[in-house]
Amino acid sequence: MSRRYRQLLSAPQSDSTPSSESYPSGTSSTFASRSEPLKRQRIGTQLACNACRRRKIRCDGQKPQCEACRRRGETQSCIYAQTRAQSQASKESEQALQLFELLKSGSESHALEIMRIIRSHGDLGTALSIAQAKRNPQRHASGGEWAPVSTRHLGLQFELMARNPVGFPPMSPFEFRIIKAALSTGRVSAGHGEHGSMAEPSPSSSSSDPNPFPPHNPYISSRFTLSLCDERLENLVISFWTTVPIADELAGRIISLYLETDHPLLGTFDPSLFLNDLVSCSLVHCSRLLVNAIMYWGCQMYSAYDPAIKPYIAQFSDEAEGRWTKEKPTDSLLRLAGTQLLGLAYLGDGKDHYVLTYVAEANAMGTRMGLFGIDPQVAAIKAREIAPELRNASSYAAWGAFNWIVLMSLFYQQPGLSYPTYPPVLPIPGHPWHNGRDESSESVREPLHSAYMGDTFPVLCRFWRIIHEVTLRYYRDQCHPRERWDDQAGLAFAEYKYRELIAWAETLPQSMVRSEHSPHHVLIFHIWFHVALLDILRPFTVLARSASKPMRLKTFPCKKGSPDVAYKVSVNQLKRLIVVYRKKYVSSTYTMLWHTALIRVTNALLGNTKDSAWRFYLSFCLECYRSLRHPYRFAEAIGQSLLSMALQSGDLSASEARHMMQQFEENRLNNPSDNIRATFMADLNLAMTDPKEASVENLSHKFEDIALFREFTNQQSSEDEAMESNEDVSWEDL
Repeated sequence: MSRRYRQLLSAPQSDSTPSSESYPSGTSSTFASRSEPLKRQRIGTQLACNACRRRKIRCDGQKPQCEACRRRGETQSCIYAQTRAQSQASKESEQALQLFELLKSGSESHALEIMRIIRSHGDLGTALSIAQAKRNPQRHASGGEWAPVSTRHLGLQFELMARNPVGFPPMSPFEFRIIKAALSTGRVSAGHGEHGSMAEPSPSSSSSDPNPFPPHNPYISSRFTLSLCDERLENLVISFWTTVPIADELAGRIISLYLETDHPLLGTFDPSLFLNDLVSCSLVHCSRLLVNAIMYWGCQMYSAYDPAIKPYIAQFSDEAEGRWTKEKPTDSLLRLAGTQLLGLAYLGDGKDHYVLTYVAEANAMGTRMGLFGIDPQVAAIKAREIAPELRNASSYAAWGAFNWIVLMSLFYQQPGLSYPTYPPVLPIPGHPWHNGRDESSESVREPLHSAYMGDTFPVLCRFWRIIHEVTLRYYRDQCHPRERWDDQAGLAFAEYKYRELIAWAETLPQSMVRSEHSPHHVLIFHIWFHVALLDILRPFTVLARSASKPMRLKTFPCKKGSPDVAYKVSVNQLKRLIVVYRKKYVSSTYTMLWHTALIRVTNALLGNTKDSAWRFYLSFCLECYRSLRHPYRFAEAIGQSLLSMALQSGDLSASEARHMMQQFEENRLNNPSDNIRATFMADLNLAMTDPKEASVENLSHKFEDIALFREFTNQQSSEDEAMESNEDVSWEDL
């Protein structure tokens, strides 16, 4: 035997272990293997004694004396170091001291930035690592500036997380748990929300069928209770406002559901003034048009709970449309609010071709009334003429309509939309009036009257004011195809707006920071935030493919600061947001205001099959639309259009796409989808050159043609390919 190898001796037999000769022939090895395992068992202990730690040997942690010390003949009891809890407390104390030193040693602005980091991260270690990453080891002699080169070699995603933790927070533990569970099961269903929980899946959903879409069950579980958001609704007499025969109690629940779910994001009217006049049958801050428009919209939402309410949808649609036509010659705050809600209700009901009419009418009416769209100096003069009792109502109507028009122009990108030239000058709701001008950036915000509104609507008013200039530059002032613009000038503008948005996000109040306890409308705001960033950057991710030299964001110090990288960072944030929102908030099944994120994520993943989780997210987005199609007819057309896109891009074979379409259409709605109109964009890259071909309704109708063409040309890329495992998903990509 070579001297390099140590000779192995047979293991000594203990007194309690019989020799192999004591076993019958043929059984000795079996019994011996059971008595003497070949593999040493791990000793589970949290803390080794000091003697074993010095010798670096295994310790079972027994007290007063461990087994290893007893075998060595030690007579003294084992001594153990401080407990794990004490060690953890000491570590946290040290981290707190280091953060305190950073606070003391920097300027006041740097200290405030560190405080924002601490408030945004519950874990001290995470906050310390981010704060230290931003600190320059070679401090300037002028007093310790933050080093722009500190994140130069760390990548844009890390830089954004370090410098902009509100807009780009690292994955929190509760997000990690939700996403890990979703990826491990391959399914995501709505969990406990703010109003209750969804019904448990039927037994068939847990079978071995690989269908990622669980059987449709529209009913909320018996544990669900919908309480009124305002006790004044108990006194509602709905027959005063509509001819539709509906019970007062049911109408009150529908209005309450709208006020709690969508109104914090839309803010079309002052909810407190509206409720006062609603129950007192007054026509100052409430109108029959507005009530019927709310009921048309609210019945679609409520049908996610009770399908029996669906017959009311058409009835409220007819009455709202009739009253809108009757009041058309009159400009008023209530008609402006009713026009907005009627347009949204038509969109959800699969009558999208009407939306252009209502957007144009709202824009023209707001301009005629001087609420927005006119020169700020002229608007300020008109604002001073508003009676004090109408000021709050005017602020809500102006900002609500303006926000809605900008939202429609950015998220739906329909050619022919109207755009307001100027934003409102009226104060943002929640801020005091100063001669009728908006000075919200300098004034102290007052809390809104209704607790369910939170701080979201005032924040959204500032958000849409920033986005407004983007819609003018990208859509109103840009002819098709939009690819033919000045690359460098356009990129400079895009980077400026991108920087403006992410810097503004760091000034948000604590109530708007993403957390485990955020209300649903805070999550939707962050979804809109990243959807807007994607829409700002998307043209340059397309242009970069044919550019003569790489495009780069010049104000970011990291080496790989390109529009494409920044785009992917927001895609990663959006992937986390949609999974968390769908899993944690039951409102994800009955509000459509978040669905634009599903279209953006699908567009980002198709054609990018390097993402190991792309199949999961495609199935996930389809499952979300399958759930939303019960209250909203247009969701069925969107799901079909996404499958057409996946088939057209070559990411799915024809047979695989047909199989997924069959699964998507299981338990489909009774209403046919042929008369669903959805003229907004599904294929966002194609929309830059051919909006008509890129629309939802066009792609949804072309699925069969695309599948036949793929089969005929025999270009199926993955015939009968098995669904890939999600176990190898990189967490930093989520």
